[in-house]
Amino acid sequence: MKTNLFDTQRPFVIIIFLVKLQSLYIKHLEKSIMQEFILGSDVMHSIMKEVDQVAKYDVNVLIIGESGTGKELLAKIIHLQSPRAENPFVPVNCGILSGLMFEDKLFGHEKGSFTGAIRREKGCLELADKGTLFLDEVAEIPLENQVDFLRVLEDFQFIRIGGNELIKVDIRLISATNKDLKAEMKQGSFRDDLFYRLHLVPIYIPALRERKSVIPKMVDRFLDQLAANYKRPKPAVKLEVIDIFSRYNWPGNVRELKNLVERVFIINNNDVINIEHLPSDFLWHFRDPPKMMNLEDVKQSAETKAILDVLYRVGGDRKQAAGMLDISPRTLRHKLNKYNLKVDRKGKPMTYRLSDK
Repeated sequence: MKTNLFDTQRPFVIIIFLVKLQSLYIKHLEKSIMQEFILGSDVMHSIMKEVDQVAKYDVNVLIIGESGTGKELLAKIIHLQSPRAENPFVPVNCGILSGLMFEDKLFGHEKGSFTGAIRREKGCLELADKGTLFLDEVAEIPLENQVDFLRVLEDFQFIRIGGNELIKVDIRLISATNKDLKAEMKQGSFRDDLFYRLHLVPIYIPALRERKSVIPKMVDRFLDQLAANYKRPKPAVKLEVIDIFSRYNWPGNVRELKNLVERVFIINNNDVINIEHLPSDFLWHFRDPPKMMNLEDVKQSAETKAILDVLYRVGGDRKQAAGMLDISPRTLRHKLNKYNLKVDRKGKPMTYRLSDK
């Protein structure tokens, strides 16, 4: 029986094909993440230059920035630009773990090691072997767990909970925090020896309020992504909307901006996004501080709103508007003059102000 040369080489051909396919996927993933991590400012470009250099080497990186600035996104970029790109990127949120939960998450456990341990489970250290372990909110690791974790950083060896086998892993460590770790050290809530282990290469991501010039580009990119995801036309954005975005301080940073843009995109089908399309709970931040109003001012404000609303609904027909307001056309005309209200032929308000006292 003749052996087909292709049959003997087929497994190797398949392996080479899969490796190339994975490499293409990594490049596509890196490109898509880079597109989301919008630069648009000199500060962000300098950060990416630093990332290009740091990614090549297995040094510990500490990313510092407020919540919502894109710390995990930057960690993924470092991973994808590193020699470990084709291996796992494993994120861990340290802010929700303490005590045994922290140990279990990092080290894993053997079957029967505690109540509910019905099977052996690998921890994140094992899962990240040959890849990158990303510790988010690293400042939240409790002191008692910091000792155990520091011991692992010495030689990257550990034992699963309830086990005897010494396991060695090869990982790259990236950490992130929204706190001042030096201040935490002074307060005694963060070990200085762990700090210096993690702080080998610190990278600071500025808050969005410190780089507002990038907001127009961010809004445009988010709308591109939303239009593609939801298969809808991309709306234009009025300049006054960008202006109000630039006046806001964005305590939730890029994440808050992205969520707001998506919310506006979803609930509106308009071709253009105007200020009136922005949610009231966002516009509330720009309201004037409350001021003293007497009863006459309150009445004038209410009548002005009612008159303008009705005129707009009836397309500027004053006779029909007067009927809907249950007043005579003469009274409507008097109030328009009294409150200095002006509308165009279609009933759209042109300008008005409270009359001088």
